[in-house]
Amino acid sequence: MKENKGFLCIVFINLFLSLLTVCLSPRFDIITFMCFVIVNVIVFVLLILNDKNRENRIKKKIEDIFLLLHSLNTDVDNYEVEDDEFGGLRDEIIKVIGEKRIVTDKAVKSEQILREYTEDIAHQLKTPLTGILLMLDLIKEDEGNKIEYINRIRASSNRLHQLVDILLKLAALDSETIKMKKESISVKKLIDEVVTEMEIIFANQDFTIPVVGKDYKLICDRKWTYEAIYNIVKNGIEASEDKGVKIYLKESHIYQSITIEDFGKGISKDNLKKIYRRFYKENKDSKGYGIGLPMAKTIIEKQNGELVYTRGKTSNSFELRFYRQ
Repeated sequence: MKENKGFLCIVFINLFLSLLTVCLSPRFDIITFMCFVIVNVIVFVLLILNDKNRENRIKKKIEDIFLLLHSLNTDVDNYEVEDDEFGGLRDEIIKVIGEKRIVTDKAVKSEQILREYTEDIAHQLKTPLTGILLMLDLIKEDEGNKIEYINRIRASSNRLHQLVDILLKLAALDSETIKMKKESISVKKLIDEVVTEMEIIFANQDFTIPVVGKDYKLICDRKWTYEAIYNIVKNGIEASEDKGVKIYLKESHIYQSITIEDFGKGISKDNLKKIYRRFYKENKDSKGYGIGLPMAKTIIEKQNGELVYTRGKTSNSFELRFYRQ
């Protein structure tokens, strides 16, 4: 647009000088002719210089764009905003490079996470499989304890089955195709089902699980919410040893919550950020897989909620908050 204005300006000057020449010398003689020639030569030179200048500017802008394409510097503050025909193109290139960098960074991070998960999964699978193979070898060498070895094989097989089931659930949660259902359920009834399951799992321990608070209707995905509560309650019971856990139901104008209070030693500040990493276990001797809390956190967040941990003097708690929509 600026170049077009410059060209029109030169043409206008040409016309003006030509008219001025005619006015100053009404008769068309050799002097008038020479003036015309001189004026047009001047105009011609100006046009050539203008085109050359425009060509250089275009060349410079193209070089800048190529430099931009070959660099991954997406700091737009390093580039001056210019209102010309290349400004939009430059902005689009910066935008594309920025998006490319974001995708690349995510891919690198995902690859690293995937590598860590693969190593953890391989380790988790290797432990029960190694136990099974060892027991099979011992059966051949010591048939007198055959029944004991078979029981150990069964226990390792059950552990392997549980791990595969958990991994399948994680894969389902990570998949973008999974959508949380929205159904109105009795939160008290859901908690009672979890408590009943805990009483079966920890039948050899003498404790109760009191539920404090009034029942309310919760809009959530029943299946996955049960999974989240199940994991946190189970972790709490294991951490509390024989003290059990308490469950509190609460609702406000902002959110509805389920709080599981345990009486274990709690989580240290150093490990607080690590507990939501998959396969991380604060206690290396724990029989768990280090998946329960990360899974619960993912489930709650997929339902417009959050998982909040609080460490007290005599107890600890995980609060599942479901924000009203």
